[in-house]
Amino acid sequence: MRDRDLNALMEILGTRGRFGHREHLELAWTYLGQYQIDIAKRAMASAIRHVAGLHGAPDRYHDTITLSWVHLVAVHRQGSDARSFEDFIADHPGLLDRHLLDRHYSAERLAAADARVGWTEPNLLELPILT
Repeated sequence: MRDRDLNALMEILGTRGRFGHREHLELAWTYLGQYQIDIAKRAMASAIRHVAGLHGAPDRYHDTITLSWVHLVAVHRQGSDARSFEDFIADHPGLLDRHLLDRHYSAERLAAADARVGWTEPNLLELPILT
């Protein structure tokens, strides 16, 4: 994990005191402001694995969920002129719905072992296109 990526993670953890859904979105937003989407996805995966490891639960990381959320943040970020995460999330409050991926993936698809360890395409509705 790059120092810059770890610093962004630690700042969010220190400021928020937790790493829930909103903080995941904020970290994705931060990485997408620094990197192209593919690198942002790798940074996000690394950060979440790091946090899971700190909590003694490395098996909690889920690749498909992580990459899907980064994609959704990227889709909304591409049309946003928000200068802060707070402004961004105020403009896109739907991202705070933790069940948003339920529109795209069945519970069975997300529960599959291969979805946890690698990218799995949605089986209900394609993710929005990133231009």
